[in-house]
Amino acid sequence: MIAALAAIFVLLALASAILGLYMLSSRRGADARLRALRAPQTPAGGDTRPLLRRAPSAIPALRRFLSTSTWAEHAAIELDRARVNLRVGEYLLLRVLLGILLFALPLLLTGGEVVGLIVAMPLAVLGYMLPAFWVALRRRRRLRAIDRQLVEGLTHVANAIRAGFAILQAFDAAAQRLQPPLSEEFGRLVADVRLGASLEDALASMGKRVGSYDLDLVITATLIQRSTGGNLTEILDNVSETIRERDRIRAEVRTFTAQQRFAGSVLSVWPVLLAFIFFLLNPDLMSNLWTETAGIVLLIVAATLQVLGFLTIRRIVNIEI
Repeated sequence: MIAALAAIFVLLALASAILGLYMLSSRRGADARLRALRAPQTPAGGDTRPLLRRAPSAIPALRRFLSTSTWAEHAAIELDRARVNLRVGEYLLLRVLLGILLFALPLLLTGGEVVGLIVAMPLAVLGYMLPAFWVALRRRRRLRAIDRQLVEGLTHVANAIRAGFAILQAFDAAAQRLQPPLSEEFGRLVADVRLGASLEDALASMGKRVGSYDLDLVITATLIQRSTGGNLTEILDNVSETIRERDRIRAEVRTFTAQQRFAGSVLSVWPVLLAFIFFLLNPDLMSNLWTETAGIVLLIVAATLQVLGFLTIRRIVNIEI
């Protein structure tokens, strides 16, 4: 009973800390972006990291550590692509705290026995990785939404240029007509240029920030046109047609691999379903899997192999176009 109460207290404390970090991050967001604007802008042809950046952490020691970390730079890009309003330091603390919580819960509930330690180790890894999975899921959803809007956005930009707008005005007009998330990226592009960045640097920063292959095609075509000349509206129309054709081929591939993806999902769920049926038929025998040390080890090995098999099947049927 005491262990359960202690676990609930730790969970509530962790939730309060996460909520406080998120509220503090939201309140500091505007000030941090204004301070970032005073930093030197990216030179033309140089680094393509986001033009508007904020410190990785409000804690001085953690900020110094993360400022020289390649992982921190990658994590900042992932958080920006997922539109998660957390600093890298807060994101790291969240992952560590979740890992510690899921590591401590089995130990508290089992009184520090060996079984609790065996269960706690994979749970700690799971707790550390859960925020990363959530960020990756948000990033993929946002990327798919941007790809779906891109053809419409290019049409708006091309039509605005035909009407006599400059390219920056065309992106601004498209941002006002589109829905998020593409309107947000076009708006940030316009804001970067108005705050002193060149259009080339702003486009490169947007490509780095979004991470979309289709958007990279648009940016590359635009940069080539600005350096060599040509009819930009015709170029944008050709890129739009290319993106439409890629979407059509991608849909056909998904149709052809639908059976394989369904089979992979069934094979992933089938062992769990069988284990549940066996537990209903003979619970005393199946209980050895979580009451005996050997059974717990077998469960961990089976779960690991099951996850690896699921990821392998998904990787095989995931054909890039």
